[in-house]
Amino acid sequence: TTFYSSSDLTTGVRLLANEGSWSSLSDRSVKENLRSEDGERVLKAISAMPIHSWNYVTQSPSIRHLGPMAQDFYAAFGLGADEKHINTVDIDGVNLLAVQALERRTSDLRAENEYLRTTIAGLEAALQRLEAALAEMQR
Repeated sequence: TTFYSSSDLTTGVRLLANEGSWSSLSDRSVKENLRSEDGERVLKAISAMPIHSWNYVTQSPSIRHLGPMAQDFYAAFGLGADEKHINTVDIDGVNLLAVQALERRTSDLRAENEYLRTTIAGLEAALQRLEAALAEMQR
């Protein structure tokens, strides 16, 4: 089942046979004005954005959901058609960009840790040599 939201059939969602969730039509050929985004900026915005658990007013309080309010998401990222809805494509994109930024941080920290381990090992070896030379001089 496919629901198109444009007359030229380039945007919409599809539910494939035997699947349990919608797939957004996301082909590169129907997109334009691509630009890179700053993952560190996204991480900072996520960090500052309130995230709550909540229930819809029409649901029992025992049914919980987790996530930002649409107004906060829109204020942080300016994504989507309005400030009352969060498009799943947008929140998925924000999350993936944040994961990429965290992976870069992790990679950088690993490299820095390796450098520090090597430096410390070299300094410890030099210290041992100096201590041995000093002990020899004191005899």
